[in-house]
Amino acid sequence: MTDYDCQTCGACCTSPWTGPGYVWLYDGEWEQVRRANLPVVEEEYPDADRPEIFFKLGTKFDPLSRRVCAALDGIAGQSCTCSIYDTRPFACHQFEVGGGLCLEARKRIGISSI
Repeated sequence: MTDYDCQTCGACCTSPWTGPGYVWLYDGEWEQVRRANLPVVEEEYPDADRPEIFFKLGTKFDPLSRRVCAALDGIAGQSCTCSIYDTRPFACHQFEVGGGLCLEARKRIGISSI
């Protein structure tokens, strides 16, 4: 079994998109995120018959000019933590340590597999 140290990685917190939202928020999670003083982005489904709104946890730019989750403290690939780890959104739980999404994110930001 390979050991991965999430606190020196944070690749899952780097957004592969250019927009201001990254992590999808479900069933009231947006309220929890706002209580943590983090940005919530409201978007419309582009192909909906009638306007439907969904919410995402906002992003910010890190010192390396990458879009990262607004809850990331530190720098991905270096020392970092999640400021809302204990109450992180459901979507964040999909990034299983060492799983497919984790390895894809690590590759995307140039962190080789251990």
